[in-house]
Amino acid sequence: MSRIYAIADIHTDHKDNVKHVKSWKRERYGNDTLILAGDVTDSISLLEETLYELTQTFQQVFFVPGNHELWVKSGKEKNSFQKFHEIRRLCDRLGVKTRPGRVAVLEGQDVMVVPLFSWYTTPEEDSMDTLYVRHPSVSEDVATMNLMWMDNHNCVWPTLYDSYPAQYFCELNEDAVASSYDIPVISFSHFMPRSDLILPSEKENAAVIMERTSMGLEPSLPQNQGAPRFFNFSRFAGCKQLDVQIRQLGSVIHFHGHQHRNRDRVIDGVRYISHSLGYKRERDEGLLWGMSHWGGPRQIWPLAKSDKPSNGDTAINKEPEIS
Repeated sequence: MSRIYAIADIHTDHKDNVKHVKSWKRERYGNDTLILAGDVTDSISLLEETLYELTQTFQQVFFVPGNHELWVKSGKEKNSFQKFHEIRRLCDRLGVKTRPGRVAVLEGQDVMVVPLFSWYTTPEEDSMDTLYVRHPSVSEDVATMNLMWMDNHNCVWPTLYDSYPAQYFCELNEDAVASSYDIPVISFSHFMPRSDLILPSEKENAAVIMERTSMGLEPSLPQNQGAPRFFNFSRFAGCKQLDVQIRQLGSVIHFHGHQHRNRDRVIDGVRYISHSLGYKRERDEGLLWGMSHWGGPRQIWPLAKSDKPSNGDTAINKEPEIS
């Protein structure tokens, strides 16, 4: 049986994360598909090395760049759009898929995997498209947050008349979104499609506590789950147009990364899942629930019966058994 696994934010420019990726063996995943939802590295050479290794572990790999991939630090690329298209050419050369592809999971039960390119919309760019939610009690220093956010130092954007990066990337999805698919659709993006996914649900908080307990840590939630109280991540989380495209596709599952906090819930018929490797300090604090169970990518298709929630319920149940 072929399966579809997914992971994001593997950050292989960190040695501890490289060890994780190298521990994923072809003996386990050789018949399976991997969805990799961005944030591997800002280094083109290391990205090539990581993607190549994953193509040797999995039968096929789907990928979209995250924000780290579009950092321009070497001086070789003129801007982040240029680097994005260079990465797509690299993927074509390696056989890594950045376009929709049909995946045979069970005999006669194919699914369509649809990569969606994305970026985030800040409230200054478009107040209707941003996922920004003002904190009810904390005074925000926008200038300080912009200085802290490394994309503002490492991304280079050419002038876009009547547009902004998130809109540019969503427009690249138009052909894929306009296509008609007669099989279940699993879409994925690096960035987030909804503001109501930013904060954890009660069951997602409980999953963090269970993760910490299984690791022998204090069975309680770290304050703000490790995030600075004064930093409002929603400014840089994603864009609403992405969810419009997910709905146009009729996705049964949408997988995303970016926030380094795992999610699993159903909203209006779509199951939203994020599963990040993240940084060692986040794993050591048990913030990335599910990592102790999976040890790497999470199986998202097919789903075990106990892993299929009814509409409106959070989707955290017993994880499917790994065969």
